[in-house]
Amino acid sequence: MSCSESEVTSDTDRLGLNYFPLEVGDYRVYDVVETKYSVLGVTEEIYELKESVVDSNLNASNNLQYIIHRSTRANSTESWHLDSTWTAQKSTSIAVLTENNVPFVKLSFPIEHKLEWDGNRLNTRASETYWYDTEIPDTTLSDMVYQNIVKVIQSDRGEDFLGLENRSETFAPDAGLIIKESTILKYCQTDCNAEKEIQSGREIVMTLKEYGKE
Repeated sequence: MSCSESEVTSDTDRLGLNYFPLEVGDYRVYDVVETKYSVLGVTEEIYELKESVVDSNLNASNNLQYIIHRSTRANSTESWHLDSTWTAQKSTSIAVLTENNVPFVKLSFPIEHKLEWDGNRLNTRASETYWYDTEIPDTTLSDMVYQNIVKVIQSDRGEDFLGLENRSETFAPDAGLIIKESTILKYCQTDCNAEKEIQSGREIVMTLKEYGKE
């Protein structure tokens, strides 16, 4: 028996594949606030990041992968400048984003509350448990209301005397990644001027500004 395209789309949407849209021509623009900490002080940078799916090809494993150009600019009055090239691919079981040649399993299908998986299963880093929180309220970004969103908790180690680490990514159906939040701080351990003095670290918040087809 044959299936219509709408039936196939409905089936994959039930798995959650539409939370990781991936077609040539897709683009997303994010507002980014990035804060860096060092012994020299704190610096904050505010800019825009654009991710464009520009092409697709077969990788070394003969799987279809998509080429993503990541470009930045200080604000909407400036031109985009290519920052890096990443790749992405997905199946009916996982969605993978390769960042600077390191593959991460961003999503695991089907999407279910509290479902866990190893985000580093395809790279050589230590195992790291990701899990879903699907009990997230509707969120408004740039006058767009996103519903049925899911948050992927990548790290919730919280804070101890060594530092602080919390990382998460939030996805919406048909939009993809809408929020990325990452805080990794290392506290001073010797000859410190104050308790929990930050020796080094980085905070980044990305929020989706617009998305569509080019």
